[in-house]
Amino acid sequence: MAEIETHLIKKVAKFPRVCTNCRSEIIAGDAYHLEEGVKEHLHSLIAREFCSKCYAKYGEQKLISVKNR
Repeated sequence: MAEIETHLIKKVAKFPRVCTNCRSEIIAGDAYHLEEGVKEHLHSLIAREFCSKCYAKYGEQKLISVKNR
């Protein structure tokens, strides 16, 4: 299966979510970073979500390079 090129986009949670990296809760109203396909659609069931703390600590490249789907 070919890899889909992805990047992270900043969003505001409309309901509680869980960070894929640290498993902490992302509270409704908090900013988080959602994985999105660059050229292809990335289904929401496999798109990862990262809290702002993990994004600040590790950065986009390190977070999306980990293949923990």
